[in-house]
Amino acid sequence: MPSVHFEHVSKRFGATTVVEDFNLDVAEGELLVLVGGSGSGKTTILRMLAGLEEVTEGRIRIDDRDVTALAPRDRDVAMVFQDYGLYPHMTVRENLSLGLRLRKVARTEIERRVTWAADMLQLEPLLDRKPKQLSGGQQQRVAMGRAMVREPLVFLFDEPLSNLDAGLRAQMRIEIGGLQRRLKTTTVYVTHDQVEAMTLGDRIVVLADGRIQQVGRPIDLYRAPVNRFVAGFVGTPPMNFVEGRITGENGGAQFNADGMRFDMLPGRMPTTMPSGPVTLGIRPEDMEVDPQSDGPRNGSVAGRVVLVERLGGTSHVHFDAGPNRMLASVTNERLPAVGDAIDVRINGERAHLFVDDQRVSSAS
Repeated sequence: MPSVHFEHVSKRFGATTVVEDFNLDVAEGELLVLVGGSGSGKTTILRMLAGLEEVTEGRIRIDDRDVTALAPRDRDVAMVFQDYGLYPHMTVRENLSLGLRLRKVARTEIERRVTWAADMLQLEPLLDRKPKQLSGGQQQRVAMGRAMVREPLVFLFDEPLSNLDAGLRAQMRIEIGGLQRRLKTTTVYVTHDQVEAMTLGDRIVVLADGRIQQVGRPIDLYRAPVNRFVAGFVGTPPMNFVEGRITGENGGAQFNADGMRFDMLPGRMPTTMPSGPVTLGIRPEDMEVDPQSDGPRNGSVAGRVVLVERLGGTSHVHFDAGPNRMLASVTNERLPAVGDAIDVRINGERAHLFVDDQRVSSAS
Protein backbone atom coordinates (compact mmCIF):
# COMPACT_ATOMS: atom_id res chain seq x y z
CA MET A 1 0.00 0.00 0.00
CA PRO A 2 1.27 3.51 -0.76
CA SER A 3 2.15 6.35 1.57
CA VAL A 4 0.63 9.85 1.34
CA HIS A 5 2.58 13.09 1.60
CA PHE A 6 1.25 16.60 2.19
CA GLU A 7 3.98 19.14 1.45
CA HIS A 8 3.22 22.60 2.90
CA VAL A 9 -0.37 22.52 1.65
CA SER A 10 -2.57 25.58 2.10
CA LYS A 11 -6.13 26.33 1.05
CA ARG A 12 -7.75 29.72 0.77
CA PHE A 13 -11.26 30.73 -0.21
CA GLY A 14 -10.80 34.34 -1.31
CA ALA A 15 -9.15 36.16 1.58
CA THR A 16 -10.03 33.41 4.08
CA THR A 17 -7.37 30.82 4.86
CA VAL A 18 -8.94 27.53 5.98
CA VAL A 19 -5.80 25.32 5.88
CA GLU A 20 -2.34 26.76 6.44
CA ASP A 21 1.01 25.05 5.82
CA PHE A 22 -0.24 21.51 6.34
CA ASN A 23 2.88 19.35 6.23
CA LEU A 24 2.45 15.64 6.99
CA ASP A 25 3.46 12.14 5.93
CA VAL A 26 0.95 9.28 6.21
CA ALA A 27 2.76 5.95 6.49
CA GLU A 28 2.06 2.98 4.26
CA GLY A 29 -0.90 1.01 5.65
CA GLU A 30 -1.53 3.54 8.44
CA LEU A 31 -4.94 4.62 9.72
CA LEU A 32 -4.48 8.33 10.32
CA VAL A 33 -7.27 10.33 11.95
CA LEU A 34 -7.80 14.07 11.42
CA VAL A 35 -9.74 15.45 14.37
CA GLY A 36 -10.88 18.92 15.31
CA GLY A 37 -13.91 21.09 15.84
CA SER A 38 -16.06 22.76 13.22
CA GLY A 39 -13.95 25.01 10.99
CA SER A 40 -10.66 23.31 11.87
CA GLY A 41 -9.99 22.42 8.21
CA LYS A 42 -10.10 18.62 8.54
CA THR A 43 -12.71 17.97 5.84
CA THR A 44 -11.05 20.46 3.47
CA ILE A 45 -7.77 18.54 3.84
CA LEU A 46 -9.54 15.29 3.00
CA ARG A 47 -11.29 16.84 0.00
CA MET A 48 -7.98 18.20 -1.31
CA LEU A 49 -6.52 14.70 -1.07
CA ALA A 50 -9.55 13.34 -2.95
CA GLY A 51 -9.27 16.05 -5.62
CA LEU A 52 -12.62 17.61 -4.73
CA GLU A 53 -10.95 20.88 -3.70
CA GLU A 54 -8.05 22.57 -5.44
CA VAL A 55 -4.82 23.15 -3.53
CA THR A 56 -3.93 26.84 -3.24
CA GLU A 57 -0.31 26.22 -2.33
CA GLY A 58 1.85 23.16 -1.80
CA ARG A 59 1.83 19.64 -3.16
CA ILE A 60 0.17 16.27 -2.44
CA ARG A 61 1.89 13.02 -3.37
CA ILE A 62 0.68 9.43 -3.21
CA ASP A 63 3.97 7.57 -3.02
CA ASP A 64 6.16 9.21 -5.66
CA ARG A 65 3.27 10.40 -7.83
CA ASP A 66 2.30 14.07 -7.64
CA VAL A 67 -1.52 14.08 -7.63
CA THR A 68 -2.00 17.77 -6.82
CA ALA A 69 -3.45 18.64 -10.22
CA LEU A 70 -5.02 15.27 -11.07
CA ALA A 71 -8.78 14.79 -11.41
CA PRO A 72 -10.42 12.70 -8.65
CA ARG A 73 -10.90 9.69 -10.94
CA ASP A 74 -7.18 9.59 -11.67
CA ARG A 75 -5.98 9.49 -8.06
CA ASP A 76 -7.05 5.93 -7.24
CA VAL A 77 -8.65 6.87 -3.92
CA ALA A 78 -12.09 5.91 -2.61
CA MET A 79 -14.12 8.08 -0.27
CA VAL A 80 -16.89 7.20 2.19
CA PHE A 81 -19.05 10.18 3.13
CA GLN A 82 -21.26 11.02 6.10
CA ASP A 83 -24.22 10.72 3.72
CA TYR A 84 -24.30 7.10 2.54
CA GLY A 85 -25.23 8.21 -0.98
CA LEU A 86 -26.89 4.92 -1.94
CA TYR A 87 -29.23 4.76 -4.95
CA PRO A 88 -32.66 3.89 -3.50
CA HIS A 89 -33.92 2.14 -6.66
CA MET A 90 -30.92 -0.21 -6.78
CA THR A 91 -30.27 -3.34 -4.75
CA VAL A 92 -27.24 -3.68 -2.51
CA ARG A 93 -25.54 -5.75 -5.22
CA GLU A 94 -26.21 -3.05 -7.81
CA ASN A 95 -25.01 -0.27 -5.51
CA LEU A 96 -21.79 -2.17 -4.81
CA SER A 97 -21.07 -2.83 -8.46
CA LEU A 98 -22.18 0.48 -10.00
CA GLY A 99 -18.77 2.15 -10.07
CA LEU A 100 -17.15 -0.92 -11.61
CA ARG A 101 -19.88 -1.20 -14.23
CA LEU A 102 -19.41 2.45 -15.19
CA ARG A 103 -15.69 1.74 -15.63
CA LYS A 104 -16.59 -1.22 -17.83
CA VAL A 105 -14.79 -3.73 -15.63
CA ALA A 106 -15.27 -7.32 -16.78
CA ARG A 107 -18.36 -9.05 -15.39
CA THR A 108 -16.37 -11.88 -13.78
CA GLU A 109 -14.11 -9.37 -12.04
CA ILE A 110 -17.13 -7.41 -10.81
CA GLU A 111 -18.64 -10.57 -9.36
CA ARG A 112 -15.35 -11.46 -7.66
CA ARG A 113 -14.99 -8.05 -6.01
CA VAL A 114 -18.64 -7.80 -4.95
CA THR A 115 -18.54 -11.29 -3.45
CA TRP A 116 -15.29 -10.46 -1.64
CA ALA A 117 -16.62 -7.18 -0.20
CA ALA A 118 -19.97 -8.72 0.77
CA ASP A 119 -18.15 -11.50 2.61
CA MET A 120 -15.83 -9.07 4.43
CA LEU A 121 -18.75 -6.87 5.49
CA GLN A 122 -21.28 -9.65 6.16
CA LEU A 123 -23.61 -8.35 3.46
CA GLU A 124 -24.32 -11.64 1.67
CA PRO A 125 -27.91 -12.00 3.00
CA LEU A 126 -28.66 -8.39 2.01
CA LEU A 127 -27.45 -8.33 -1.60
CA ASP A 128 -30.93 -8.38 -3.11
CA ARG A 129 -32.43 -5.80 -0.73
CA LYS A 130 -32.82 -2.09 -1.41
CA PRO A 131 -31.46 0.62 0.90
CA LYS A 132 -34.83 1.38 2.50
CA GLN A 133 -34.90 -2.21 3.78
CA LEU A 134 -31.58 -1.75 5.62
CA SER A 135 -30.66 -0.32 9.01
CA GLY A 136 -28.32 2.67 9.29
CA GLY A 137 -25.38 0.43 10.13
CA GLN A 138 -26.11 -1.85 7.18
CA GLN A 139 -26.33 1.13 4.82
CA GLN A 140 -22.99 2.36 6.07
CA ARG A 141 -21.44 -1.05 5.41
CA VAL A 142 -22.79 -0.92 1.86
CA ALA A 143 -21.19 2.51 1.40
CA MET A 144 -17.90 1.07 2.69
CA GLY A 145 -18.24 -1.92 0.37
CA ARG A 146 -18.78 0.34 -2.61
CA ALA A 147 -15.42 1.96 -1.82
CA MET A 148 -13.72 -1.39 -1.16
CA VAL A 149 -14.64 -2.98 -4.52
CA ARG A 150 -12.62 -0.30 -6.26
CA GLU A 151 -9.52 -1.70 -4.50
CA PRO A 152 -8.08 1.83 -4.19
CA LEU A 153 -4.62 2.87 -3.08
CA VAL A 154 -6.08 5.03 -0.28
CA PHE A 155 -9.35 4.98 1.67
CA LEU A 156 -10.85 8.31 2.77
CA PHE A 157 -13.58 8.52 5.44
CA ASP A 158 -15.42 11.80 6.05
CA GLU A 159 -17.29 11.52 9.38
CA PRO A 160 -18.93 8.24 8.27
CA LEU A 161 -20.57 7.49 11.63
CA SER A 162 -22.20 10.84 12.39
CA ASN A 163 -25.68 9.71 11.33
CA LEU A 164 -25.70 6.62 13.56
CA ASP A 165 -26.89 6.30 17.14
CA ALA A 166 -24.39 5.72 19.96
CA GLY A 167 -24.66 1.93 19.96
CA LEU A 168 -24.20 1.63 16.21
CA ARG A 169 -21.28 4.09 16.25
CA ALA A 170 -19.46 1.91 18.77
CA GLN A 171 -20.16 -1.20 16.69
CA MET A 172 -19.07 0.44 13.44
CA ARG A 173 -15.85 1.74 15.03
CA ILE A 174 -14.93 -1.86 15.79
CA GLU A 175 -15.85 -2.97 12.27
CA ILE A 176 -13.95 -0.16 10.52
CA GLY A 177 -10.85 -0.66 12.66
CA GLY A 178 -10.88 -4.43 12.11
CA LEU A 179 -11.48 -4.02 8.39
CA GLN A 180 -8.59 -1.59 7.97
CA ARG A 181 -6.22 -3.90 9.83
CA ARG A 182 -7.22 -6.82 7.59
CA LEU A 183 -6.95 -4.86 4.34
CA LYS A 184 -3.87 -2.87 5.41
CA THR A 185 -4.99 -0.05 3.10
CA THR A 186 -3.59 3.41 3.84
CA THR A 187 -6.53 5.29 5.36
CA VAL A 188 -7.25 8.92 6.26
CA TYR A 189 -10.26 9.30 8.53
CA VAL A 190 -11.95 12.59 9.49
CA THR A 191 -14.06 13.04 12.62
CA HIS A 192 -15.00 15.68 15.17
CA ASP A 193 -15.43 12.98 17.82
CA GLN A 194 -12.26 12.56 19.86
CA VAL A 195 -13.47 9.21 21.27
CA GLU A 196 -13.71 7.95 17.70
CA ALA A 197 -10.25 9.31 16.99
CA MET A 198 -8.69 7.76 20.09
CA THR A 199 -10.17 4.31 19.48
CA LEU A 200 -9.48 4.12 15.72
CA GLY A 201 -6.28 5.95 14.88
CA ASP A 202 -2.75 4.61 14.67
CA ARG A 203 -1.89 8.30 14.85
CA ILE A 204 -4.04 11.37 15.36
CA VAL A 205 -3.66 14.86 13.91
CA VAL A 206 -5.34 17.47 16.11
CA LEU A 207 -6.34 20.55 14.12
CA ALA A 208 -7.53 24.03 15.05
CA ASP A 209 -8.09 26.98 12.72
CA GLY A 210 -6.51 25.14 9.80
CA ARG A 211 -3.24 24.41 11.60
CA ILE A 212 -1.76 21.27 13.07
CA GLN A 213 -1.66 21.46 16.87
CA GLN A 214 -0.12 18.04 17.52
CA VAL A 215 0.49 14.73 15.77
CA GLY A 216 1.03 11.50 17.66
CA ARG A 217 -0.25 8.20 18.94
CA PRO A 218 -3.50 8.44 20.92
CA ILE A 219 -1.80 7.64 24.24
CA ASP A 220 0.91 10.26 23.62
CA LEU A 221 -1.66 12.99 22.97
CA TYR A 222 -3.47 11.97 26.14
CA ARG A 223 -0.38 11.83 28.36
CA ALA A 224 1.67 14.68 26.91
CA PRO A 225 -0.46 17.30 25.12
CA VAL A 226 1.72 20.06 23.72
CA ASN A 227 -0.71 22.87 24.53
CA ARG A 228 -3.89 23.69 26.36
CA PHE A 229 -6.06 23.21 23.27
CA VAL A 230 -4.95 19.59 22.80
CA ALA A 231 -5.17 18.94 26.55
CA GLY A 232 -8.77 20.10 26.61
CA PHE A 233 -9.75 18.40 23.37
CA VAL A 234 -8.31 14.93 24.03
CA GLY A 235 -9.83 12.94 26.87
CA THR A 236 -13.36 12.31 28.11
CA PRO A 237 -14.46 14.01 30.30
CA PRO A 238 -12.19 16.93 29.37
CA MET A 239 -9.30 18.15 31.48
CA ASN A 240 -9.89 20.61 34.36
CA PHE A 241 -7.99 23.90 34.22
CA VAL A 242 -7.21 26.15 37.17
CA GLU A 243 -5.63 29.59 36.82
CA GLY A 244 -2.97 30.56 39.35
CA ARG A 245 0.67 31.45 39.93
CA ILE A 246 3.90 29.72 40.86
CA THR A 247 5.57 30.89 44.06
CA GLY A 248 8.80 29.77 45.75
CA GLU A 249 8.89 28.71 49.37
CA ASN A 250 11.47 26.83 51.47
CA GLY A 251 13.52 25.97 48.41
CA GLY A 252 10.55 24.50 46.56
CA ALA A 253 7.81 25.76 44.30
CA GLN A 254 4.07 25.80 44.75
CA PHE A 255 1.12 26.39 42.50
CA ASN A 256 -1.31 28.77 44.24
CA ALA A 257 -4.90 29.56 43.32
CA ASP A 258 -8.11 30.40 45.14
CA GLY A 259 -8.93 27.42 47.36
CA MET A 260 -5.90 25.44 46.24
CA ARG A 261 -2.20 25.04 47.00
CA PHE A 262 -0.17 22.47 45.12
CA ASP A 263 3.49 21.53 45.58
CA MET A 264 5.20 21.23 42.22
CA LEU A 265 7.12 17.98 41.92
CA PRO A 266 10.77 18.50 40.90
CA GLY A 267 10.35 16.59 37.67
CA ARG A 268 7.34 18.72 36.75
CA MET A 269 8.81 22.18 37.30
CA PRO A 270 9.74 24.30 34.27
CA THR A 271 13.41 25.13 33.66
CA THR A 272 12.67 28.83 34.06
CA MET A 273 10.15 29.58 36.79
CA PRO A 274 7.30 31.66 35.30
CA SER A 275 6.57 34.92 37.08
CA GLY A 276 3.18 35.54 35.51
CA PRO A 277 -0.10 33.62 35.39
CA VAL A 278 0.03 29.87 34.81
CA THR A 279 -2.59 27.20 34.32
CA LEU A 280 -2.69 23.86 36.11
CA GLY A 281 -4.38 21.06 34.17
CA ILE A 282 -5.64 17.88 35.81
CA ARG A 283 -7.75 15.15 34.27
CA PRO A 284 -10.96 14.13 36.08
CA GLU A 285 -9.74 10.53 36.45
CA ASP A 286 -6.59 11.75 38.25
CA MET A 287 -8.59 13.13 41.19
CA GLU A 288 -9.81 11.27 44.26
CA VAL A 289 -12.86 12.49 46.15
CA ASP A 290 -13.13 12.29 49.93
CA PRO A 291 -16.72 13.06 51.00
CA GLN A 292 -15.40 14.41 54.32
CA SER A 293 -13.66 17.79 54.13
CA ASP A 294 -11.77 19.67 56.80
CA GLY A 295 -10.77 22.47 54.44
CA PRO A 296 -8.11 22.71 51.75
CA ARG A 297 -4.81 20.91 52.27
CA ASN A 298 -1.62 20.93 50.23
CA GLY A 299 -2.16 18.97 47.03
CA SER A 300 -5.92 19.01 47.37
CA VAL A 301 -8.96 21.05 46.43
CA ALA A 302 -11.73 21.90 48.85
CA GLY A 303 -15.00 22.01 47.00
CA ARG A 304 -18.76 21.94 47.23
CA VAL A 305 -20.71 19.46 45.13
CA VAL A 306 -23.11 20.88 42.56
CA LEU A 307 -23.97 17.69 40.63
CA VAL A 308 -23.33 13.94 40.82
CA GLU A 309 -23.75 11.90 37.64
CA ARG A 310 -24.04 8.20 38.44
CA LEU A 311 -22.94 6.29 35.37
CA GLY A 312 -22.59 2.79 36.78
CA GLY A 313 -19.02 1.79 37.54
CA THR A 314 -17.86 5.39 37.14
CA SER A 315 -19.47 8.55 38.49
CA HIS A 316 -18.82 12.20 37.68
CA VAL A 317 -18.72 14.61 40.60
CA HIS A 318 -19.07 18.26 39.57
CA PHE A 319 -17.97 20.71 42.25
CA ASP A 320 -17.05 24.35 42.79
CA ALA A 321 -13.59 25.07 44.17
CA GLY A 322 -13.49 28.79 44.78
CA PRO A 323 -14.29 30.42 41.42
CA ASN A 324 -13.54 27.21 39.50
CA ARG A 325 -16.10 24.65 38.33
CA MET A 326 -14.35 21.27 38.24
CA LEU A 327 -15.17 17.63 37.59
CA ALA A 328 -13.78 14.45 39.17
CA SER A 329 -14.35 11.02 37.65
CA VAL A 330 -14.51 8.47 40.46
CA THR A 331 -15.22 4.77 40.86
CA ASN A 332 -15.80 4.66 44.61
CA GLU A 333 -19.26 3.67 45.79
CA ARG A 334 -19.32 6.16 48.67
CA LEU A 335 -20.41 9.24 46.76
CA PRO A 336 -21.13 12.70 48.15
CA ALA A 337 -24.50 14.39 47.79
CA VAL A 338 -25.27 17.72 46.15
CA GLY A 339 -24.30 20.52 48.53
CA ASP A 340 -21.70 18.45 50.44
CA ALA A 341 -18.27 19.87 51.22
CA ILE A 342 -15.59 17.55 49.82
CA ASP A 343 -11.82 17.23 49.73
CA VAL A 344 -10.40 16.30 46.33
CA ARG A 345 -6.83 14.96 46.26
CA ILE A 346 -4.81 15.44 43.08
CA ASN A 347 -2.36 12.92 41.64
CA GLY A 348 0.75 15.07 41.34
CA GLU A 349 2.39 12.64 38.92
CA ARG A 350 -0.37 13.39 36.43
CA ALA A 351 -0.49 17.18 36.73
CA HIS A 352 0.15 19.40 33.70
CA LEU A 353 1.37 22.99 33.77
CA PHE A 354 0.74 25.50 30.98
CA VAL A 355 2.27 28.93 30.43
CA ASP A 356 0.83 31.05 27.62
CA ASP A 357 -1.23 27.97 26.68
CA GLN A 358 1.92 25.89 26.04
CA ARG A 359 2.72 22.88 28.23
CA VAL A 360 5.85 23.24 30.32
CA SER A 361 5.22 20.33 32.69
CA SER A 362 3.17 17.17 32.31
CA ALA A 363 2.80 13.55 33.27
CA SER A 364 5.70 11.44 32.07
